[in-house]
Amino acid sequence: MATNLSRTDELRGLLSDIARKQFKSSRQINPQSNLFLTAQYAVEKGYIEDAKLDTSFSASLAEINLTQATLTAAGERKLALLVNHNTKD
Repeated sequence: MATNLSRTDELRGLLSDIARKQFKSSRQINPQSNLFLTAQYAVEKGYIEDAKLDTSFSASLAEINLTQATLTAAGERKLALLVNHNTKD
């Protein structure tokens, strides 16, 4: 069963996965899912670049392609902060 992570946990996981090139293909997902919303947030905040987010399919289906996504300098700093914060907990 899926669990909902906090935005902070989701962002840390997303940035970490992008840094490690874990996204091998695009996906069609719910545009209200944590993954999509977190990727959208990361793009808006300037943490990642070359991410493709497409909501033109329908209200309940979007495409997310992070195969070419990379962390910006701001994304690398944010990931370091999130990882350091997590190790202090």
